[in-house]
Amino acid sequence: MGEYTNNKEINNIKKNFFLNTKSPAFAESLRYCEKVANSNANVLLIGESGTGKEVASQYIHACSPRASNNMVTVNCSAFTETLLESELFGYEQGAFTGALKSKKGKFELAHEGTLFLDEIGDTSLLTQVKLLRVIETKEFERIGSNTPMLIDFRLICATNNDLEENILNNTFREDFFFRISTIAIRIPPLRERKEDLMDMVQFFLKQACAENKCEISYIEPEVNEFLYNYDYPGNIRELKNTIDRLVVLSENGIIRKDDLPILYAIGKHKSGFSTNRFESIVPLKDFRKDTETKYLQWVLDEVNGNVAEASRRLDISTRQLFNKINEYGLQK
Repeated sequence: MGEYTNNKEINNIKKNFFLNTKSPAFAESLRYCEKVANSNANVLLIGESGTGKEVASQYIHACSPRASNNMVTVNCSAFTETLLESELFGYEQGAFTGALKSKKGKFELAHEGTLFLDEIGDTSLLTQVKLLRVIETKEFERIGSNTPMLIDFRLICATNNDLEENILNNTFREDFFFRISTIAIRIPPLRERKEDLMDMVQFFLKQACAENKCEISYIEPEVNEFLYNYDYPGNIRELKNTIDRLVVLSENGIIRKDDLPILYAIGKHKSGFSTNRFESIVPLKDFRKDTETKYLQWVLDEVNGNVAEASRRLDISTRQLFNKINEYGLQK
């Protein structure tokens, strides 16, 4: 970290997120974040959903000379192609139906700061072309305007997709990939950071107790067994959500095994479903649809109908999940 380091901002990140690691793999990722912070190199953060890529982007920004300026975040999977472009580029009054007044885009708001594009792998080929031009020239126009604007921003992108495979499948541009990945940093999944699990549990437990204004005096052994042995396919986000739920459902300061019977069952049976007994033989496509419907509804219930969060946990795009919701008539 260089002379521009914003210690206050870094301390805030460390207070809210777990960065004190015993894991060599994660320590290496943090070291790369610190090394690239003082440069203007485009950074691509690679890792599974829930590993903390957005936290890593905040850490890079906090360690950089741009720390006192805006960090602007856009989740690319949360918008359709048209809405994403208006979100990024902004628009002039009257540019399209409903544009009642001019609006600054995220590029403009990130001037002299950092722009973080999450889920960059979900952008369309057309959007990639438009982004490539802005990244190369640092110049853009609002929708409905012919007046170019020069901007100075640091770009950080993140993805849980295999972009090299996407390139081979012609769903991601190779030139765009090389432009956004001057430095690629892999954020390891939680299963590769077992050294941190015990400290993480205590960290999130303390946070959850503070947020819910309660104290936990006892955790049943079965719960501890689950917390320290479960694989966490949803990574750190799943760990935090699990502990939050345990604390909320606790009674008289006690967290019991029965507080999370579904997750405990998933921990025991990795598939999440019992396959020992069936009532009748049905077409495989009907079984798949029925199983998928029940599971997706359970996931939506778990995240209180938050489609963006559910899509992250399921490792699919928001658009894909909305299609499933409409197809199966699911309740949000």
